[in-house]
Amino acid sequence: MNLILDDVVQMLATGLIPLLRISALLLAAPLVSLKVVSVRIRIALALVLTIFIYPTLDLPLIDPVSAQGLMLITRELFIGLLFAVVLQLVNAALVVAGQTLSMSMGLAMAQTVDPNMGRVPVLASFLIVMSTLIFLSIGGHLILIQLILMSFEVMPIGSEINFTATLANFIEWSAMVFLGGILIALPIMLTMMLVNMCIGIVTRAAPALNIFAVGFPAMTLAGMVLFLVYLVNIGHRIEWLWLEAFSTAQDMWVVP
Repeated sequence: MNLILDDVVQMLATGLIPLLRISALLLAAPLVSLKVVSVRIRIALALVLTIFIYPTLDLPLIDPVSAQGLMLITRELFIGLLFAVVLQLVNAALVVAGQTLSMSMGLAMAQTVDPNMGRVPVLASFLIVMSTLIFLSIGGHLILIQLILMSFEVMPIGSEINFTATLANFIEWSAMVFLGGILIALPIMLTMMLVNMCIGIVTRAAPALNIFAVGFPAMTLAGMVLFLVYLVNIGHRIEWLWLEAFSTAQDMWVVP
């Protein structure tokens, strides 16, 4: 009886380590981190994944309350959170794109409160909803589970990781927040610059024309028409960002 009890305690202690990595990833991962997904559902999902993954893992026998155990716990939390942040940078890029588009269309003051991103422009909120649908359409939820399984193969629990090189790869990927946002907004921005030039020429030719009564509505109307025309290409850009994020989350880890 004591032997069985000791085995159960040891199993719970070792099972806590992979549970921490999975829980940290699900805490901030796309879709799962939405406010509509309760904490209980996240915990239940983390437990289910841990139960399925546990028999395939080669777990070291480490006391969780020892110094070595605390370092291992911190390491697993770091890995899970870094995985999630890499994926969340896609939505951050969409906020940059939405803010840029709103400013070029004269809609910078039109903001809404997103439950996860805070106060964002209306266009950014629309892009985030669109991004979530694209995430599901490409099977992002399944790819997320594959990334969890892959992480234990690439970085087994207790193995060494070159954190300096890994963080360098993460910082390089974080530039995608600006690059991705600009790539999405650039075609509409350039076209809106031409619209502004045309409005300026008309105002110069007819000084009596009220620029505030004509220019701003024309900019907003032209911007919305361009946004609708370019919407399909925006969807392709967002899909590309998700695929790049999944690839980065898989390849950025440097193991000695």
